[in-house]
Amino acid sequence: MRGALRRLLVRGVLLSLLLPAVLGIVIGLGALLSSLGDASGGRACARVALVIGVAWIVSIAATAVTSSIIVLDGPAGRGHPGDRRRFPERDPRGSDPENRGSDSDPRGRPS
Repeated sequence: MRGALRRLLVRGVLLSLLLPAVLGIVIGLGALLSSLGDASGGRACARVALVIGVAWIVSIAATAVTSSIIVLDGPAGRGHPGDRRRFPERDPRGSDPENRGSDSDPRGRPS
């Protein structure tokens, strides 16, 4: 599932970057056609531009949602240096590096 989310994120970022350029080209083409007297071509380009604009907004929203899912699905307690200081990893042999014991909370106070 994580691979599919990454692919969706990459596609969303690519669409978020490419669709505005395509939108500008289509709007420019529509303005050119309208100025040359082709009203139906200008209207068609305006409709295509509307569809591209909606697709651009949807791709931005999908990229944001996909990115947040990936971040929230990541390993808990990793990636922030403060987490390692407050919650040191236990020795695999079972010894406690701060001699807190098993009945204490993560800050070292007895429960």
